[in-house]
Amino acid sequence: MSAKHVMLAAGLACLAGCVVGPDYRRPDAPAPAAWHDALAAGAPLPDAWWTLFGDEELSRHVESTLAANQDLAGALARYDQSRALLGVARADEFPNVTLDPAYARGRTSGTVDNRLPMLETTLWRVPVDAAYEVDLWGRVRRSVEAAGAEVEGNADTIAALRLSLAASTASTYLSLRSTDRDIDVLVRTVGLREDALQLADRRAKAGVVGDLDVLRARADLTQTRADLADARRSRDNLEHALAVLEARNAPEFSVLARPWTPVVPDVPADLPSALLERRPDVAADERALAAASARIGVAKAAFFPQLSLTASAGVASNRLGDITRSDSQAWSIGPAVRLPIFEGGRNRANLQGAEAAYRGALAKWKQSGIVAFREVQDSLDDTRWLRERGEALDATVDATVAAAKVSRSRYDRGLAGYFEVVDSERQALVTQRAAIQNDRQRLLAAVSLIKALGGGWREGDAVPRQPVATANGGP
Repeated sequence: MSAKHVMLAAGLACLAGCVVGPDYRRPDAPAPAAWHDALAAGAPLPDAWWTLFGDEELSRHVESTLAANQDLAGALARYDQSRALLGVARADEFPNVTLDPAYARGRTSGTVDNRLPMLETTLWRVPVDAAYEVDLWGRVRRSVEAAGAEVEGNADTIAALRLSLAASTASTYLSLRSTDRDIDVLVRTVGLREDALQLADRRAKAGVVGDLDVLRARADLTQTRADLADARRSRDNLEHALAVLEARNAPEFSVLARPWTPVVPDVPADLPSALLERRPDVAADERALAAASARIGVAKAAFFPQLSLTASAGVASNRLGDITRSDSQAWSIGPAVRLPIFEGGRNRANLQGAEAAYRGALAKWKQSGIVAFREVQDSLDDTRWLRERGEALDATVDATVAAAKVSRSRYDRGLAGYFEVVDSERQALVTQRAAIQNDRQRLLAAVSLIKALGGGWREGDAVPRQPVATANGGP
């Protein structure tokens, strides 16, 4: 090889090492130094964090959702699509080789004044064509970089959706079980109110009390029955919501009522500086930012010359029988340079659009971090104050239930009027239902805190490839 060719090859190699556009680095994001009122960080949350609630049925429902939910199936399909598009981008790193056999037969016109005799021609061609774009300015490499970031972003989006679906399933199930507790209290209260109405009716007939006690007892009974119907309606709606999460038809889905004791887990929080690496939704926004940065390089590369190497080799002959002769061989090779001179402002507009997209992605990533910090702190505050409220409500329940028993005993012995009984029993019912509602809020706050902390996800976790049933049972 001549020195001239060596110099040319060396020059092309140096140019091929050039990459225009910014080299992406994750920007710094300000984070608070510590959380208010957080438990000290302990062992990391498990991947199956819902097991912390100590309910095997809850675990079955969450696992059913993650195995069958159609939103998750769609996200997995989009992830597979992004991987395919990454393969498309990587294909530009290699030569494009095609086999283009052709046959043509034609005749020139004898009535056109072209001073050429009328001719009939036949041409057989079997060429192999090759073309390769020398990636002088990194257009191809930046395209691959952007596509790769999109694949990683879609993987993070799947993790975020899994976390959201698991949290929604857990919240719905825990709300349903809390409603079962509320229904149980109301059913028992209805029984007490029925007994009270019968007692008031007997005493009224005996002339011991007036009709007002009967009317009050009947009003209390019907109001409690109305509250019971409303609680059962709420339970049905929660059951239907759970069915949708698990990709089941609501009329064919049911969750049997059973005795249930809530377990509120203690959820430790890592330092705020670690949160952005534990939230899959924040990670997905960061990968979108990386892809936007790479697209700036793609847009900048359009301002520079594009060098392509093309080659063609094969055989061509007027007669098929001569196509195997050595003198029928034909070939060509050479470079092609495309230099943009006037594009009507297209390249500049593309660059401006890419830079604007990067700024938008940067703002979205920063905002997602701010929202993440707020969600964690909100959940920590909810956890603290609901725990204190629950302790106070438990003491209130004990006191009001005891007071209701005393009032009922006094009424049965004729020492108190029915108004005293009504008031004390109403207070007991209100505080019991408030305590149940507070327990429910504590459970949901724990779920919200786990979700806000990113669940058991860690940056770089692989995409789970569990089977997800499709709507039509396809492949």
